[in-house]
Amino acid sequence: MDELSSYCPRYQYAATFLGRRWAFTILRALFSGHRRFSEIRSAAAGVTDRVLTERLREMETEGLIERCVCDTSPVRVEYRLTTKGAALRATVEALQEWADTWVPLETAIQACGEEHAKS
Repeated sequence: MDELSSYCPRYQYAATFLGRRWAFTILRALFSGHRRFSEIRSAAAGVTDRVLTERLREMETEGLIERCVCDTSPVRVEYRLTTKGAALRATVEALQEWADTWVPLETAIQACGEEHAKS
């Protein structure tokens, strides 16, 4: 039997978790290094503070990112990828390549515009 034709709970969990709204965008923002909440929010134009906070907590719980409290005045919080999160880089880049080839720009702009209107 083809190994890809059967149900795989690990695959289903990963696809469901990473398929959550804004997950890939947050990962992309963190591939370039440590980022503060406001920097991630800027990279994910349209995400609400509530949803971004929720996704960051989920990703931290899953071990994809670390929340780092910097001992400065005022206190600064940054987020960075763990080794587990950084291992998703090829997956994110592959999705970008696929989107560049197969998703019409007009469709993407329209869909993103509708998402921004809902936010």
